[in-house]
Amino acid sequence: MASAQAGDHEAYRALLDDVSAMLRAFLRRRLPDSEEAADVTQDVLLTVHRARHTYDPARPFEPWLFAIVRHVLVDHLRKRGRAARVEVVADGTLPEVAAPEADASADLLRQALDRLPPAQREAFEMLKLEGLSVDVAAARAGASPGALKVRAHRAYKTIRTLLTRT
Repeated sequence: MASAQAGDHEAYRALLDDVSAMLRAFLRRRLPDSEEAADVTQDVLLTVHRARHTYDPARPFEPWLFAIVRHVLVDHLRKRGRAARVEVVADGTLPEVAAPEADASADLLRQALDRLPPAQREAFEMLKLEGLSVDVAAARAGASPGALKVRAHRAYKTIRTLLTRT
């Protein structure tokens, strides 16, 4: 890793090749699906790439690497757990027409969005309705990522308050 930090691209490529096989085997023992393990391996390699500047060559490489692995794996399992709680098993049939409650809820949400200040509404729409990342939404809004997060948080809080009152 020290050579990679010094700019040796071949050493970096060799390091990632060596590490990826070890990571994939490690993660396959912890995740039941091999495709899921491969996805998490890629996430780990991306995180290693982003955090490579934090590695201290005076210290061992593996503890640094496996700290990253642990954090990425925990994040992945959290996301998977959230998705499992949200997913609903359906019998395969979908309703032809939306339920009246759904229309009423959508109307309430539209009304709540209309009552938000423009900057908060923009932040909410970009992050939640369009699904943009914070960085992309911040660039589009002409704000810093932190400022956009504050706007979005305030929007969530206002919407929650407005929806619980009605």
